[in-house]
Amino acid sequence: MGQQQSTAAPTSSPAAEGSGESSGIGIKLFKFQQNAAGGQWDLYSANADTNFYDINEDSASKKKDWHLEIGSDIDLPVTDQFSVDAVGQRVTLAADTGAVYALKFPSTAAVQLFEQEYNSRLFENTFGVPFNAKNRDEKLGKDSILPVGGETAESREQWAEDMETDVRPVKEEVRRDRPAGQAGKEVHGVRLGAGDRSYLVRDKQIEVLKNVYGGVQSTGVSFDMTPPKGQQSFTPNKLMLMNRERRMNMLSPEGGQNLYHTDIETGKVVSEWSFKKDGVDAGMIDLANETRGAQLDDRDTFLGIGNKRIARWDMRAPEGVVQELSSPSVMTWDGGHDYKTNVAFNCMATSGDGYVVIGSDDGQIRLYGNKSLTRANTAIPGLGGPITAVDVTYDGKWVLATTKNYLMVVKTTYKDKGGKETNGFKSKMGARAPAPRLLRLKVEDQPLLQGAALRQGKFTWVTEAGRDERWIVASCGNHTVLWNFGQVKLAEPTTTSYGGLTTCTNYHLIKKQESVVDSVFVHDNYANSPGANDTSMVVVTKHQVWSLADDD
Repeated sequence: MGQQQSTAAPTSSPAAEGSGESSGIGIKLFKFQQNAAGGQWDLYSANADTNFYDINEDSASKKKDWHLEIGSDIDLPVTDQFSVDAVGQRVTLAADTGAVYALKFPSTAAVQLFEQEYNSRLFENTFGVPFNAKNRDEKLGKDSILPVGGETAESREQWAEDMETDVRPVKEEVRRDRPAGQAGKEVHGVRLGAGDRSYLVRDKQIEVLKNVYGGVQSTGVSFDMTPPKGQQSFTPNKLMLMNRERRMNMLSPEGGQNLYHTDIETGKVVSEWSFKKDGVDAGMIDLANETRGAQLDDRDTFLGIGNKRIARWDMRAPEGVVQELSSPSVMTWDGGHDYKTNVAFNCMATSGDGYVVIGSDDGQIRLYGNKSLTRANTAIPGLGGPITAVDVTYDGKWVLATTKNYLMVVKTTYKDKGGKETNGFKSKMGARAPAPRLLRLKVEDQPLLQGAALRQGKFTWVTEAGRDERWIVASCGNHTVLWNFGQVKLAEPTTTSYGGLTTCTNYHLIKKQESVVDSVFVHDNYANSPGANDTSMVVVTKHQVWSLADDD
């Protein structure tokens, strides 16, 4: 119910221990033990030998599967669940069993050599080929924004050059945490509005919430999700507000073949649409307004993606206004692109100017301009994990991608060869662009979170120019995780992880008693007001809705 800082390293942590000589000599091994105060590091071995080995080395048919052996009794798979503290000269690692270990090295050079080898083995586990220049270029791109050997000083300067973000810490003692109504049937999601109403998907009903400073309140009003043909009520797969938030589009749960258009003022589904292109079904898996603030406009077009398709759809039917149809009307295809191969599109978001970002199951992030959807101007390679959610700031300068184990923040602006500032939505980002940064949970916090996946990372919700997004939020098991975006921009590469990327592990955990379905910042209209601030959010758990806000 309250809030806590991520687990802090105690004074007897591996980073505080003494030095030694070389590999195998002077490498100390610690094991993390949870307790009522959070946890502590206990010395496990004063002289730990380490060895990388292929668990499939005796099989000619299986691909390599690298493990790390520590001493004679610890065997860890080489995964992205690790972090490197260069200052403390330690590497923290997670085991499949939930145990957490830390290796304390005798020197900075020793820990850097270990990090290089670990990342090389991880590359091979992820992509199935040894790490070398040729394979790296093939898998990550020859002109990739992913650095070799860590973030450069030029990249750090680009991250901090427009720093106007407030880096005040969230104050635990003033956080208000109040329920926004009574607990009820299972909650599947929430869609916040920028006006006076928001909407909760609870079982097969939509509950209407009232937006207030710092959160929402229950109105006691709800309506069933009953299609116009008299079919049984259903639980929608996706929700999207449009037409000045008077209408709501709902994606059908059966493969996204149909879309139901709801008049919110009457609480009725007024029309049903089917997605088709050239007479062939074109089911959608995600929807997005054309711009970040388009739900506040009167427009009838929106965007959608399928596994290998991006499309713009127009709800203005050729035969006129569609209402109370006896059969679905075919949505008008208004542009887009079909890929010949399955590019595994999974999620999408749009900026204030209509730039489009799409995440894929293969880990790629594609950036499209606001003029055409036929070709991505930038394709950012993945690190192996599927992208499950994406977001983009109103000005399009920053993109956020969520994976199971980390969030990746990408700065899209950079200077071209002529020194002119541009962005990855307009032209291809390459090695001239700043390196991405990762937001991760500390490995030692994993037992507390029981190995739950990070989900649905989001920036602060801004829909007008001149306002900065100051915070990033994600859900993880029974917790909401909050990062200060200003601290992310100013981070030094003292902590790194996958690929040597600068990694931010300074965050706040807000715990609930049951699984968190979603954590969403309230709109700027209700955040920067008396009794609220820009960390105000709505947290939806499996059966309850909470408003969380900080007093100024």
